[in-house]
Amino acid sequence: MPVLCALILQPKEEKDTWLVRGAKRLYLPLLDWALERKKIVVGIALALLIGALALFPFLGKEFMPTLQEDAIMFRVVGIPSTSLDESIRVANVMDASLRKQFPQVNAVLATIGRAEKGETADVNYMEVLLDMKPRDEWPTQQSFAALGREMQEFLEGEVQTAVFGATQPIQMRVEELISGVRATLALKIYGEDLDKLEELSAKLKTVVAGVPGVADLSAEANKGKPQMVIKVDRQAAARYGLNADDILAVVQAGIGGEAVSTLIDGTRRFDIAVRLPEEFRSSPWAIAAIPIRTAEGAIVPFSSVAKIELDEGYTFVRREALQRYAVLQMDVQGRDVDGFVREANAAIAAKVTLPTGYWVEWGGAFENQQRAMERLGVIVPLTIGLIFILLYTAFNSVRHATLIIANVPFAIIGGIVGLFITGQYLSVPSAIGFIAVFGVAMLNGIVLVSFLNDQRKHGLPIRDAVRQGAALRLRPVLMTASVAILGLIPMLISTGVGAETQRPLATVVVGGLITSTLLTLLLLPLIYEWSETRAEAKQRARDAAADAEQSEPVPLPPQPTPETP
Repeated sequence: MPVLCALILQPKEEKDTWLVRGAKRLYLPLLDWALERKKIVVGIALALLIGALALFPFLGKEFMPTLQEDAIMFRVVGIPSTSLDESIRVANVMDASLRKQFPQVNAVLATIGRAEKGETADVNYMEVLLDMKPRDEWPTQQSFAALGREMQEFLEGEVQTAVFGATQPIQMRVEELISGVRATLALKIYGEDLDKLEELSAKLKTVVAGVPGVADLSAEANKGKPQMVIKVDRQAAARYGLNADDILAVVQAGIGGEAVSTLIDGTRRFDIAVRLPEEFRSSPWAIAAIPIRTAEGAIVPFSSVAKIELDEGYTFVRREALQRYAVLQMDVQGRDVDGFVREANAAIAAKVTLPTGYWVEWGGAFENQQRAMERLGVIVPLTIGLIFILLYTAFNSVRHATLIIANVPFAIIGGIVGLFITGQYLSVPSAIGFIAVFGVAMLNGIVLVSFLNDQRKHGLPIRDAVRQGAALRLRPVLMTASVAILGLIPMLISTGVGAETQRPLATVVVGGLITSTLLTLLLLPLIYEWSETRAEAKQRARDAAADAEQSEPVPLPPQPTPETP
């Protein structure tokens, strides 16, 4: 940059443009008024800061704004015993009904079950992606979210054997990868007994359903899978001279199948398994008739040494941190996740008493939001501390470094007010916006304080140095703020895909730069004048004390009186 400046820029007298001249005509009288009324200006700035901080508790909190992908996908969950034929029938009903009822739909694609990638799922789970027509071909203009809710209500009336949840492709996959749950928010109930977890899930579902803002609330339907339960009758087996291993070997080899050899085909290997024919293992009655040889060589039916029952079991058992848990899945609409969780916790504490050894935790978006805010709570103070050290190194003065850092809290005023007015929540993008505002505020403070120090080194009195330095640095401070504001306005007014994640950052930066720039140009010069005046007075007092100490006469020691003869 210095080489390019030397080659391209020609030395000439610096002149203000009409815009800068107009800004100075407005700024200098206002600066003079502020310098004469320091207490009033500082009081106004503190009142604005306290007012902004008072608004902070009313800001909702969330991890990330919901991304509007302009796409619709449905999560469809049937009972665990749902067959593949039934899932295919439901998919065909959805296809025909949606394309008939909603002309916005071009095609319907249903994927049933889930393989090894992501969370595995049985045939009772499917994901249905809708291929939508262009917006200009829709009969009514409405948002994708509103259309998705309308479709969900229609499907719930058409199909009563499944639970429907409207979502978006990227949103659903991100939620699943982050928390392992196919929803925005998850209430996890931890404990040992699966039946007790099922009971607590039903109670908590009733309580959470009454909290305003909840949507698509459902408990995981992981119980109801048909199972054949074989229990060894140990007393009967002992009478025949059999042990449990002999009986379970029949179950494993005859019903489940047992590998007896290996087929090698080039580089591929296949296990050769044997088991009973279908007619001997297809029903409890067929299994009960399987013959078993006793220790004495007699043949007895399998039902003589074991009980065979049909029961409902669990499709899967969730575990986390070596602990079983059940899950309530839900979405939150029309309010922030943090406020919803606080209200839900209060309702749970008032209406449900958890047994000893059982507890609840929130996962999903709330867990990520809490984790992100905790990390920012450590990173931001640490960063400001490191910047303070760098400022002290640059100015060699704790007073000047503190003066610049003190400008940071006032930079949050516009950001908080902007979020509050626009109804947006405090999220990770808005937190990053605050960090960016802090950086610009400190940069403007460095520019102004360093130039005021240069003016003082040239021998100007404090008031003249402040007025002249602030006027000369008005242009770079305004340029720094205006370039950032103008660059972020497109993000602020954007309505395309992804605008929801950009808008909180742009709102905080634009609002914060407006207030921080005004306070930098008015508050910082008067605080600088006040601190320099005090420092100069203290220095004069120290110099006067040193001069007085040097000019004070030193008493001589007493001289001996000569003796008279």
